Amino acid sequence: MSDVDSGHAVYSISVASELSGVDPQMLRTYEQRGLVRPFRTGGGTRRYSRDDIDRIADITTLLSEGLNLAGIGHVLKLRDKTNVLATELSELQAASEPDRQELRRLRRENHDLKAELVRRGRPDTSPTQRGKPSASRSDDGSLEG
Repeated sequence: MSDVDSGHAVYSISVASELSGVDPQMLRTYEQRGLVRPFRTGGGTRRYSRDDIDRIADITTLLSEGLNLAGIGHVLKLRDKTNVLATELSELQAASEPDRQELRRLRRENHDLKAELVRRGRPDTSPTQRGKPSASRSDDGSLEG
C-alpha cells in the first residue's frame, strides 16, 4: 500500500467501506452530496483513493461532532480553500524571498553609506532627512535611530 500514491484511486466501494467503516450506501450518499468524488472507471465503477478514505474519516469525525451533511460540506469546502490558499502563500513567499534578500542588502548598504557620510563629517542631506535626526530601517523593517 505504501507504493501507491495517496491520490491514486485503487479501492472499490466495498474495500473503501471496509477501510473507512462506512456503509457503501452512505458512501454513495456522500458522493451525491458532493462530499467525496471517487474516480469512475469507463464502465462507471467507483474507485476510491487513500485521500478519499481520509476524507471519509474526516466526514465521520464531523458527523460524530454533531454536524449534518450540509454543514460538513461547508467545512470541507473551507478546508479545501484554506489548503489552496496556504499553498499559494507558500509559493509567493518562496518567490519573493530573493526580493526580500535584495531589499535587506540595499538597506544595509544605505545604512553603511550614511555611516560613512557621518564619519567624513557630511551628515545625510537627502530631502527626506533635512532637519530630522538620521534614522534608517533595520533588516526587519523597524526604525533604527
